[in-house]
Amino acid sequence: MMATCSAASGAPAARPAGRARIPLGAEAAFRDALTASLEGLELCDRNMLGFHHFHGLGVDQLADMFCSPRAAVVRQLARIHERVLRDTRRGLAVRLQVDGPELEHLIDRARSRLELAITRVLRT
Repeated sequence: MMATCSAASGAPAARPAGRARIPLGAEAAFRDALTASLEGLELCDRNMLGFHHFHGLGVDQLADMFCSPRAAVVRQLARIHERVLRDTRRGLAVRLQVDGPELEHLIDRARSRLELAITRVLRT
């Protein structure tokens, strides 16, 4: 059961068990960390990510475009996503001064929306 805060009492509302606090400015910090992570990629990796997420090309189309086996493209996309996530995690930790459960909660939320966020950042 969740406690609520009444205006008269001024007592803070209790957070549900297992839920970390989301720091103020987390969305902007996430966008900035993700942008920095994408900018740090090699041009080939950034292009592959752009063709995949922004232009909607599938793995088979990317394999043809980059003259690579399909399995190699799948591995490369996975490697790029892991790097982007790792660098975004580091950027969030620095920007928001959080670690441990708070940081992992933010990363879990980011992971579920990573593809959409990458598309939005690449669009700008």
